Parts: sequence; structure tokens; C-alpha cells
Amino acid sequence: MELSLRRWKPGQLLLGWATYWVGLVGTTLGPAIGASWRATRLPEGHGSIEAGFANGTIHYTVIEDGVKTWTGATSMTTALLWLAVPPLVLWVAWLIVRDRPDAKAASLVSSDAAALSAGSGPAAEYRPGVDTRVGVDPGAR
Repeated sequence: MELSLRRWKPGQLLLGWATYWVGLVGTTLGPAIGASWRATRLPEGHGSIEAGFANGTIHYTVIEDGVKTWTGATSMTTALLWLAVPPLVLWVAWLIVRDRPDAKAASLVSSDAAALSAGSGPAAEYRPGVDTRVGVDPGAR
């Protein structure tokens, strides 16, 4: 099976984004998740977790038995850029390289219109005569 960005459908693009986000969470927050899990399993008063947002910075600290076992901080801008920019770059790359339907087959250009035959006119029994009255429904608007 060939894994080519050119052949991806929109669903595969969304799956690519989801895979990126799962990988991002796994690599950046994996150690924090492990430390948090251990701290919450300790006896009462032996573990704590602190998280907050101040001055545009997100911070998270895990303390086990009075020792900081994990601490992390990042700016909100950096976190948003890590979340949004790589999927947007993947989307733009997908738009650039994907296969598109033939534009000439999808639309008629003025040069193509002259190549069409005139065809035949309507049958004589369907042509209204000069004195044929056509009923108009006054309520139809």
C-alpha cells in the first residue's frame, strides 16, 4: 500500500491531524500524566498537583512526598502554535499536491461551446401556435 499525500481523502487528512495531536500529547504530556497518576495514588498528604495560568504562561507541577517530580511551563502562544500550525501546514501541503479533476472536463469554455452541435429543435407538436393561450396561475409567485 502506497502512503502518498497526493492520494489522501479528507477523512485521511483528519486522521493525520488526530495522529499528530495524540503524538504531541504523548510526547509532551506523557511524563506529566505518569507523574500525576503516581501522585494521586499516594496516601493522603503525600502527593499534590498544582496547575495554573498566569501572565500568559501555563504551568504544571507534580509534588510527591515533598519533592517536585515533574514541573513544566510554556507560554500560551507557544502551546497554541504547537496545536495549530503543523496541522495547517499539512492541510496546505495536501491542497497543493492532491489530484484534481480535469478542469476542461468540468466546465465549458467559450472555445468548447463552438464545438458543440446545434442539435435538433423541439418537435412540432410541442411548439405553441401564435394564437395559443397560456394559463397563468395568479397565486403562483
